[in-house]
Parts: sequence; structure tokens; C-alpha cells
Amino acid sequence: MALLFVVVGANVFVVSVLGYHLNSGTDFRDDINGIHTVERKIPANRGKIVDRNDTVIAQDLVAYTLQASLDESRMHSDKTPAHIDDKEKAAKVISEVIGTPYDKVLEIISQDALQVEFGYAGKYLTLDQKTALEDSKIPGLMFEKIITRNYPLKVFASKLIGYSQYDELEEGQIGQMGLESAYNDVLEGTNGFEQYTHDRDNFRLRFDDGQRKDPINGNDVKLTLDRGIQDSLERALLGITQDPGVKASEAWGIVMEVKTGKILAWGDAPSFDPNAPDFSNGFTNRVSQSTFEPGSTMKTFTVAAAIEEGVWNNEETFDSNPFHVGVENNKAYRLPSEDGSVHTITNAGGHTYGQMRYDYGYALSSNVMIAELLTRKLDPEVFHDYLYKLGFFKSVNTDKIPEEQGYDLWQEPLEKISNGFGQGSSASVLQLAQAYTSVLNKGVMIKPYYIDEIKNSQTGEVIYKGQTQNLGKVFSEETAKKVQDLMRYVVDITGSGYRFNIPETNVIAKTGTAQTVVEGVPGYSPTIYNFSSAVALPYEDPEVLVYTAYKANYGHDVDYSAVYIRDILHKIAATYGMTNEGGKESITEITVQELQNYINSPVPKAKESLESLGYKPVIIGDGETVINQKPEVNRQVINNERVYLYAGDHNMTMPDFKGWTRKEIFSFMSISGLNAEVSGSGYVTEQSIPPGTIFTKDDTVSLKLN
Repeated sequence: MALLFVVVGANVFVVSVLGYHLNSGTDFRDDINGIHTVERKIPANRGKIVDRNDTVIAQDLVAYTLQASLDESRMHSDKTPAHIDDKEKAAKVISEVIGTPYDKVLEIISQDALQVEFGYAGKYLTLDQKTALEDSKIPGLMFEKIITRNYPLKVFASKLIGYSQYDELEEGQIGQMGLESAYNDVLEGTNGFEQYTHDRDNFRLRFDDGQRKDPINGNDVKLTLDRGIQDSLERALLGITQDPGVKASEAWGIVMEVKTGKILAWGDAPSFDPNAPDFSNGFTNRVSQSTFEPGSTMKTFTVAAAIEEGVWNNEETFDSNPFHVGVENNKAYRLPSEDGSVHTITNAGGHTYGQMRYDYGYALSSNVMIAELLTRKLDPEVFHDYLYKLGFFKSVNTDKIPEEQGYDLWQEPLEKISNGFGQGSSASVLQLAQAYTSVLNKGVMIKPYYIDEIKNSQTGEVIYKGQTQNLGKVFSEETAKKVQDLMRYVVDITGSGYRFNIPETNVIAKTGTAQTVVEGVPGYSPTIYNFSSAVALPYEDPEVLVYTAYKANYGHDVDYSAVYIRDILHKIAATYGMTNEGGKESITEITVQELQNYINSPVPKAKESLESLGYKPVIIGDGETVINQKPEVNRQVINNERVYLYAGDHNMTMPDFKGWTRKEIFSFMSISGLNAEVSGSGYVTEQSIPPGTIFTKDDTVSLKLN
């Protein structure tokens, strides 16, 4: 027993003095001194996404989560509070910085809790927000450093790029849709870690080298997108949905190089800002996933097939009056009257032109011409084979983009005719753009792509390089050139696409209007149609195709939407240095640059700066400093454009609107508050309120365009 007491006593003495347990061999010295091992994750950076000029589209940024201590026992070493002690003052400061209502913040920091956070508004704070809160000297505020995904261009090919979010389980950003999701394994990195020891005061021990494994950052992805052209497409599509003369419910489109397949722009409206995703308008990627009956843009392929098969003659004529369809032996033919007809095919708007040349039939988008072609000259089954050669009814397989293949409606004789003018079977804009490369690129079809290269972000090594893919020769070079000539007729003064002409260069085009199925309405909608256009430039040697579509009420003036499409064409012409020396107007020097921030600048200084850069400043109000501007900061603007500077609503004077476009009118309205009643299309020729008249936001000016 005495021995037992000796052993126990010795153990107690050694443990208490030396921190070592003799009996078990356990070393308590680190625990006694508060020394402990810490393992800290070192997050890997997700790869950047950039456009073809290395403009950042997506990147990782350091952000902060705001926390607040409510624990009244928490004090600094100097006995000052390390918790929120003045809730009203704290609520006022926090609400102003994070943008949450004062009452809501006060409610959060009045909870019976030791520590609180502030919901989504308190997450992803910028360094400026963190600094503002620190400078307020509010005690008890804490900041947790996090990595967030940032999209500096905001609404920018958002359905294509997608977005990523932080995943607690994966401890990193995970792509949720679009490229961010499809290429998540390429973009994400591998987190590292470090282990080291701390003392009881959380100071790292100097003698401890610890263990460390560096993170492996994700790969960078460079796209073929062009920031300036993408911006112009985004603005155009948004304009088409917002213009009161169009009121499209949705609009979508693609811009691509026809010889390389590089996609320069991809967008739809309504869209979303990936920094704060809002899918109230849906998340379907319309360019590749919305299939629709394209209408007359399909006539290009019907005519191309007829030319290739040797059954097309520009100068031959046909009867453009209504085509009464009869059926015999499962084949359609033309009846002399409605008697026995299964359907009557008419031209758009019911127009008739009597005896008409075939080339004029294409230029004026005659449905009857196509019906004549497919019943008298071109075997519908041969045309059907061409549709498959052109890539319809199957996936394009562009860089992991989700897509729909469309449906092939090809049973009844009438369907075989109506498909010739784009009514019946369906296709996506992506499929249509790919098919159009065949007639714009010497008969060779080119696959669209948008991943230019994937690069190791740490070594710079290129691990993938996108390439032009030749999908085969669908038409001869001679056929392609004849089709281009016909598309040039479309933009002649008598053609259906005259509205797409621009002074910089010669363009070619084909327009399309088609009935559409609307949910809840049996059959086709009597009022809602799909409107589309394929425009390429320059005519002499096509380089770039713009294919857009939108859904709107039938009967609106399509010249209104053309204003926005022309803006895209202007931008392309400027980017590629296209000029038309022999046209009505020759633009020999075109500059494109990002618009500076003139807000808070003195009006005279801002005006002088804009004029020196070749812009046309429009001053609204007589204030001394600029309050707002349009276009917005960092928007790419072509020289000679109007830039609107708002300097307050006092003494706003009516401008001379003569020569202005609808787009310019609506820009002025949006920043000044002036109401306008606009009629006609083209350029302003008359205005009801004389230039120089003082106006207010309650006034309405009538403008006539011609």
C-alpha cells in the first residue's frame, strides 16, 4: 500500500511539474502550455474566363463575410467592448454599407445570440465595404475572408458562360450552369493546406516549420467571344425587347466568323447578371435550346439545293397568286382554284405580284415561289436530304453546349412544301448559323466553336487549342456565290431586307417570319410570330454572320428592330475595318473605345473631352456637373455616336431631333424623362416641339420618322 502511494505520488508530481505521465507515457506539456496543432486550408483559385482580347469575363476575388459579436462578456485586453454596445449606431452604419434596411439590421443585432451574420447582403463584401465598416470603429464587427466568383461585365453571354457558387461540402466554387458547369473540372483547382502549432495566445511558434502543400490553381479558359461585339449584341437584343415599337417578349442571337467558325457573340434577352442570378425569366439557353420554325430564312437552303441540282433559273417566271394545293399519289401539285384544295399557300401579307421572276421571288420572300419550286422543279426528297447534309435535326456539339436537335416534320405532302419556306420542322439558331456557313464559305460548312484555348494558369502551357472544323462541302463554290448574289438582292431597295443596309460596307441578308406555337393556344398563335434574320458582311467576301430571332406580335414595323441589328453591323464593320469606298458614304477612320466616367465631372470639361474623342455630346439640363450619362461607363462606343450627359432637370431644352434614329430617341427619353410619340421608321424629319424649347418630364413630343 505504501508503495502504491509512492507511485501515485510520483506520477502526480511528475505530471504537475514536468507535464509527463509516467504510467501511460502521455506527454501533457503542450496541452498545459496551450500549444496545439492547426491545419489551415489554402484555397486554390478557380481559372479565369477571358474573351479573345483577354478581357476578364469571370475571375476569383477576395471577399468578406460580415459577423457581429453580441456577447457582452467579450472584451479587449484594455477592457473596452469587443461586442456591439450601441445597437442603434451600429445598425445605421451597417445598413448604409451593406444596403440592408435599418430596421432589418437592428432586428438582427438585437437577437438573443452570441454572434450573428447578416444573410446574403452581409456576404461577399468588397474590400471597400470592409474598410468602411472598420473605419466606423463599431466594436464587435468581424470579417471572415472568403473567395468569391466575380463577373465584372455583368450581363455578358450569361446563358453561355453560366455561373458558379461556393459549395460548403466541396469547399470551393462549383459551376452551376453554362461553361462554368460544363468545364468545371477544367476550371477548378485543388486546395492546398498547411499545418503548424500555436500557443495559447494563437501565436505561431517560431521554431515550427510545419507542413505545407501548395494549392494547384484551375486552368484559364480563353474564348472566341469579342467583348465589343458581344456588348453590341446584348444592347441590341435588350433594345428589341424594350422598344415600344417592337415589344418582343424574348430575343436571341449569335455572331460568328463564317470561315473559321469562331463565335464572336452569343446572347438572349431577358438575361441575368451572374453576380446575382435571377431566373424569373427562365434559364433556357435560347440560342441552342430554343427550337422554332424559322420561316423564310430556310428559303436560302431550298434555293441553294435547286441551284446545285441545276433546276434554278433566275429569269424564269412563275404565277405569284395564291397557290391552291392539291394532292395526288401522295404528291402535292397546284390546282387552278380552291376546289379540291387541301390548303392555300399565300405570300406574306397576302401580297401578289402577278408573273414574277424566281430571283425576285427570293428577294421579296415569296412563299408561292417555293411551292412552285418544290412541286415543279426540285424533288422534295432531294431537298430533305440537303437538310440533313446541312446539319439539321442533329446536335451541333459545340464545346459541351446543351442543345435541342429540333424535329423533322416530313410526312404529308403539304409539310414537304411548307418546310421549303421554314414552316413545319424546327431548328435552333445555332443550327441555322452553322448551315448558313455553307452558302457563305464557298459551299463548305464550318462548325461553330467558342473555346479558343485552355491554358495552365501557373505555367502558361496551352493544354487545349480550339480549331476550325470543316464539316464537308455541301454546295459548289458557284452555287454559294449565286446564293450570295440573291441575298444581295434582298437588301436592294425593293427587297425585304433593305432595312439592314449600312454605309460602311455592302451586306447580304435573308429575313424570316413564321407562325409559332404558344402555350395554352391550340395550333398556331394568331398574333405571336417569330421574326428572324441572317445578315452577313461584306457581300464581296463574307466574313461574319449575324443571326438573330425574336418573338413579338405580328404587324409591328420590323424597321424598328432593324435599327438595333444595324448597330451590331456597325460594330462589326468597325472591328474588322470594313469600308465601302464606293458607297454613298465612306467611313475611312473608325475608332472604338470604352466610354469614360463623366459623372461628377464639370459639364464643360466633359463636353470638351467627348468632342475631342469624336463623339456628339448632348447636354440635358443646365447644372454645373454631370449627374448621369448614357451610354454607361465602360461601354464600347463608336466615334460619331451621341453621348447623353444629364445635368439636372432645370432648364432642359428640346434638341433638334432631325436625323435622329429611334434608338437615339429612346436613349434621350430614358435619361431625360421626356415622353415621345414616335411614328414611322428611318430618321426624324418632323417634331412637334421646336428645338430650344424648355421642357419638363411631363411634356410629350411627337416625332415623325421617314
